[in-house]
Amino acid sequence: MINIGTLLKQTSRNSWGIARQMILDPRKCDVVKVGRDPRTNDYVLDSRVTKNMISRNHARFKYDEGKWFIIDNNSTNGVYLNSERIPKQEPQTLSSGDIIIFGVNMSSSEFVYKYEVESLASKDEIERIRAEKEKLVQEEVERIRKEKEKEKEQQIAGLKRKFQHEDTEYKKRLKKLETERCQERLAEQRRYQKAQEEITRIREEAKAKEEQIAKEKRIVEEKQRKATEEKEKELSEKLQKSLEELNKKREQERQQQDAILRIREEEALKLKKEIEALNSKVKDGTKAKQELEKMRQHLDESMEEELECCICCSMFMKACTLPCSHSFCEDCITEYLNRRDECPHCRKKVSLPIIPSVTLNNMVERVIQSRSIEEQEKRKQALEQRNNKGQMQAAHFEKLRKTIETAKKNGHRFFNIKNNWSKTEKGTFKEGHRCYQ
Repeated sequence: MINIGTLLKQTSRNSWGIARQMILDPRKCDVVKVGRDPRTNDYVLDSRVTKNMISRNHARFKYDEGKWFIIDNNSTNGVYLNSERIPKQEPQTLSSGDIIIFGVNMSSSEFVYKYEVESLASKDEIERIRAEKEKLVQEEVERIRKEKEKEKEQQIAGLKRKFQHEDTEYKKRLKKLETERCQERLAEQRRYQKAQEEITRIREEAKAKEEQIAKEKRIVEEKQRKATEEKEKELSEKLQKSLEELNKKREQERQQQDAILRIREEEALKLKKEIEALNSKVKDGTKAKQELEKMRQHLDESMEEELECCICCSMFMKACTLPCSHSFCEDCITEYLNRRDECPHCRKKVSLPIIPSVTLNNMVERVIQSRSIEEQEKRKQALEQRNNKGQMQAAHFEKLRKTIETAKKNGHRFFNIKNNWSKTEKGTFKEGHRCYQ
């Protein structure tokens, strides 16, 4: 018999690092280790309330002669079996229903487990049991046969000694006894035949049971295979659908940008025609020149409004477009999205990466080239400042990363800002912040 042990956690306390169930299967491993160190233990236990209550190598389970034993590996706070602390390095036999406590034994203990055992018969044991049954049946048949023969022989010998002078009657009784003996032998043969039939039936039942187990195993494997194929198919369909939606959104964005570009080109062409018409009238006098200048200023103002970033209130520098079709400077929108994940214009959630807009960058360059040399120089200086700022931020980030790695190597611990801090952690953070200031 193979005994598979199961340790079920009995406390409902929600602590991290606690195995809720431990499986002790001798078919996989006859030694199972428990402790705080994940590198050397099969099951890791670590207390969130009491630090270092569980030792690095706290205890181990060992399977020997069909039984599981628990051994205390010289732990600090010990191992309790049914509320009694077990001696160190001395194996203790486990029975179904035993309560095991790792660490301090108190009413609010975190690591309380109940041991349950399940016995499984292997194929070798089934064959052994079947062979033992056959052997017992044969021995019982042989014993009955010998007893009957011995009894009949004793009766025959007694009758011969008692009735020697009555030869005729003796012969009749001897014949009768022989007849009975033949009948007994026939009955014995029938019983032996029934025993052989019983053995054959047991063998057939064992074979049918093995075939049923193999059939159930095949059914389970087929179900698992079908479930896996269905999951893979479902995931593939979801991925394909997501890719189609992404391509569709990108195509819509491209069509929107092309439409905006066509509208702006049409407006520019219309204004160009008006400018050409005014140019033809420039020769008529100063008034036409003033109107032409006003038209150019109006064109520049309208272009500036269209090509202006609403965050920095200047013309686009490395323009990029969000999925909602609104455009911004790359540095401006990156810094904004680090604080909030929504569009500054329409407040829609931004779930896709920002897309560089080559068309808007080309339009901005055309507008800048039509400006004076002084404005072009100012634009060039602004771009250099933006690039220097990005380099400084990258250098600062690299310095911060190296500082964190050095602190981790020196054994310093970091707090997760998303978790609820304890009073000790809050005090540690305040003290560090005060020292930093």
